Amino acid sequence: MTNGTDWVLATEESGYTRHFAAAALPVSIGGEDGSDIRLAGVAGALQIGLLDDVFFVQPGKRTENLRVDGELLRGSRRLKDGNVIALDSARLTCRLTGRRLTVSIEARVTAGDTAPPDLDELARAGGTEIEIAPVAFRPVVLETDGRTKRGVSKAAVGIGSAFAVLAILAWFVVTAKSVQFVFEPPVQEFGLPETLFKFSIGDRHLLRSGRHRVTAELAGYYPLETSIDVGQSAAQTVKLALTKLPGLVTLEAEPAVAATVRLDGNLVGTTPLADLEIAPGPHRIEFSAERYLSEVRELVVAGGHERQALVVRLTPNWAPVTLATEPPGASVVVDGEPAGVTPIVLELAAGEREIEVRSGGYNAWRSRILVVANTPQELPPVELALADGRVQLATIPPEADVSVNGDFRGRTPLTLRLTPGRNHAIRVTKPGYEIVQRDLSVAADSGRELTIELVAQYGEVDVQSEPSNAEIWVDDRLVGMTPSRLNLLAVDHEVEVRHAGYAPQSATITPRPGFPVMRRFELEAFDDASGGGYLQTITTTLGQELKLVPAGRFMMGSSRREEYRRSNEILHEVELSRAFYLGVREVSNAEFRKFREAQGSTHDSGEFNGESLNGDDQPVVRVTWEEAAQFLNWLSIENSLQPVYDATFDAWAPHRPLRNGYRLPTEAEWEWAARAAGRDAPAVYAWGNELPPPDRAGNYADLSAAQLLPTTLVTYNDAFPVSAPSGSFSANPAGIFDLGGNVAEWVQDFYEIEITPPEGVVTDPLGPEDGRIHVVRDASWRSATATELRLAYRNSSADVREDLGFRIARNLE
Repeated sequence: MTNGTDWVLATEESGYTRHFAAAALPVSIGGEDGSDIRLAGVAGALQIGLLDDVFFVQPGKRTENLRVDGELLRGSRRLKDGNVIALDSARLTCRLTGRRLTVSIEARVTAGDTAPPDLDELARAGGTEIEIAPVAFRPVVLETDGRTKRGVSKAAVGIGSAFAVLAILAWFVVTAKSVQFVFEPPVQEFGLPETLFKFSIGDRHLLRSGRHRVTAELAGYYPLETSIDVGQSAAQTVKLALTKLPGLVTLEAEPAVAATVRLDGNLVGTTPLADLEIAPGPHRIEFSAERYLSEVRELVVAGGHERQALVVRLTPNWAPVTLATEPPGASVVVDGEPAGVTPIVLELAAGEREIEVRSGGYNAWRSRILVVANTPQELPPVELALADGRVQLATIPPEADVSVNGDFRGRTPLTLRLTPGRNHAIRVTKPGYEIVQRDLSVAADSGRELTIELVAQYGEVDVQSEPSNAEIWVDDRLVGMTPSRLNLLAVDHEVEVRHAGYAPQSATITPRPGFPVMRRFELEAFDDASGGGYLQTITTTLGQELKLVPAGRFMMGSSRREEYRRSNEILHEVELSRAFYLGVREVSNAEFRKFREAQGSTHDSGEFNGESLNGDDQPVVRVTWEEAAQFLNWLSIENSLQPVYDATFDAWAPHRPLRNGYRLPTEAEWEWAARAAGRDAPAVYAWGNELPPPDRAGNYADLSAAQLLPTTLVTYNDAFPVSAPSGSFSANPAGIFDLGGNVAEWVQDFYEIEITPPEGVVTDPLGPEDGRIHVVRDASWRSATATELRLAYRNSSADVREDLGFRIARNLE
């Protein structure tokens, strides 16, 4: 309790105010021992508490007569401004101001929630006056032996009993509650069979508080028997509803078939159904029977055991189809099932049906018809044709084309069905063989076998080569050495000429009988340096193209006098003695994900400042050098090549000498293909020797990336803020895309800084044999400075980058 300003609850009783802080709540009020505010002569107690700044009231453990605004309270209830709490004879009025509650307590009230009912008011409400009148009392004098003697007579006992009855009635009237019963629908009479004290005043009943059993009956409704609770309110209304009996519905189908009936989707039986009990109200009834269309009806059931009938006429889901044949007596099959003998009337289900008519000595007749439900149809008479004769035709060799009367019938061996009684022109053809023509006639329903031996046609083919003495292979079979004259079947042949040290050549040759054919093959010698004799382009199983790059000699690195040069670009002469293959495009996200999927995982190149780097056609990034090596090993195995990279204790490294599988280009190969191959002299930039880059020169840090990058080329716009699909710009003179732009690229070499240039010409350099970081070459979409845009620019990394990917290389063989 507090007298300060931090109170939240105040109580006012008999002019005395008490204040309570929040920590002192809950506060108990009532007549029970231990109450914080004790009210004399009051039964029960209540508690007022505060939870989350909300005041609430709840009754004490043994309190049953607590009401708020006249409603009996069983549990807890939130208090609002103006609430009146009744506790036995005490009344508490609530005033809520902000976060403070003031409770005014009247400890003694003579009317209200617990006061006796106003009998005059009850009498007026019920239309009947209640009168309680006093009964005259007169003492009885008893006389004995001539003396006056007072005692209790029978009359006195009667009068006392009458007074007792009146007192009980008065007590009942004072304590009973006025209850009005409202029934839906209204009933004439109802009962309270277990209620001893009850009294009716018009349509209201005086009943004691507590539980009462109520019974009622009404024709067409289930008998009502329930219990009600009469509360403490002086006047109460009890509403009770009777449930209507179901309707008795008879369901029938016409014609009288056993139709399945579903009521509101639930199966209830098959017709006929008599006196089916259905709840009152609207219902959906569905009738379905084999060979009939389903019918749905809406029925409003009256209920109350009122009888109703619903007869549904079913529409046949079939139709009669009349069929006759000449001659008659043919067997009829419908959809593969026997149906009878012609002439016949078929009862066929609606829909498309296949009808077949069979008779010995005649060809089968077949037709598809559309049957419309409940719509009869008559088919035109069927004239059966005499049965075809059958010819089992074979040829030597087989697979010859056969035509009958100009119509292609198939390839041998096959069975020909021919109309009897007429000649048929048979034509047999096969490339490289003479054409055969025959006239055939057959008897009805007969069978024969015919084998035709085809005469082969040959033509001469003169095969020559330079140099001579090369192997001649025809259809993958060695047939001789050049020069040679071959006599070949007059069909297409695949002829290939092979000579050691030369690239094989092949051609498709078709010999012509009587017209010799001559074919000369100019073989190209293999040249490891120029790539002569080798395929100019090879393709991986992922569809990636690798282009042949010829060998050559060039000055690798940059001169100390070159502007924007870095110190790690040592100028030295390099010779590549063998041509090699280099990926035309950088490895894409889609291609790298194929590798990850084979491992049961995936790859996400992510994004940069909201711009996606993860498109299928964009180059893969955020991959380590080791991940690139593992991808290349996997691709080598997929293409039946030897993997190049070996796993050591804690790293991956290329096997020396390099195997024939896919690998990363060496740093020398990359710079040769980027700067010198196909050019008269090594270039400074991918587009030439001068800045700025011309329009569409490549993908660099440009105006489109000005919002993403701190430094960009202020006069150049390639329209790609981050990486572009590889191949979006023109290829360089070596035929390779994006060598100088788009993404930087891992190369095979370990990184090291050379202080002095090597002596003499370095041939086929592979770089250091070990190391921790690898060389990175190429500018990227992040590059804007003259230093980075130069093709001699070299960098290194041991980690992933959002602008760092790779491309494929491979040895000549």
